[in-house]
Amino acid sequence: MGGMFGFLRSFGIEKLGKVGETITQKIVSWDPETASQAEIEEMIRELDKITTEAGKARATYDRERAEAEAAKRNYDKFLAAAELLNKRLEESQSAGDQAKSQELSNSLNKLLEDLEGMKPEVEREVQEADEANAYYEELKELAEVTADKVKKAKDMLEKGRRDMQRAELERQRALARADKAQKVAGLKSETSSLGVALAAMNRQAEVAKAAAAGSDMKAQLLTTERKGQDDNIKAALAEVAGEPETETLSLSDRLASLKKK
Repeated sequence: MGGMFGFLRSFGIEKLGKVGETITQKIVSWDPETASQAEIEEMIRELDKITTEAGKARATYDRERAEAEAAKRNYDKFLAAAELLNKRLEESQSAGDQAKSQELSNSLNKLLEDLEGMKPEVEREVQEADEANAYYEELKELAEVTADKVKKAKDMLEKGRRDMQRAELERQRALARADKAQKVAGLKSETSSLGVALAAMNRQAEVAKAAAAGSDMKAQLLTTERKGQDDNIKAALAEVAGEPETETLSLSDRLASLKKK
């Protein structure tokens, strides 16, 4: 791109106007990897200017090329005619026809003068076509470089946005994980507290059971009453204890007992 404006100076025209060199300098110095959205939009506007001018340059080149080709074809026709006249002049001279030779000589001389006048014009048309094509090609190259940078900048910006989105998503996930961990820790703490309470209650229940068992044992030690005792066992226990059986007392014995003072 450094040769672009050197060419334009030799061409004698700044097709992009006063801002042409500024646009190129912007494009050369612009770093798409650090571009912001605003910079991308500005570069797209510059690209629009370049592509618009490139379209005009292509139309100019097509016209200049058509004119150069037409001028060249016309020049070639005159050149072919001059060669034909020269051949006929040589034939007439060989035949010794002086009058014909003079006539052909005059015609060839005039045609050669026309060709000599046409040649620089044809060369100018060809040069203008070449210059128009060179200008178009440089604008096209500039547009391609700009478009490539814009595309790269868009990709980098989109990648940055995706990275930010992923980072935000990961942050939210980390917060969610931390929240879950906190809840689990709370539940574990509650479960642990509940376990302590249940353990205390179980210990109290064991103490109560032990006390009850002790009371039962003591009661059993202090009484002759036992579960499952039949009447024979009860009577034997009463007899060894010197306790009379109430069932064996007669009515008279019972009345006599009541009369005792």
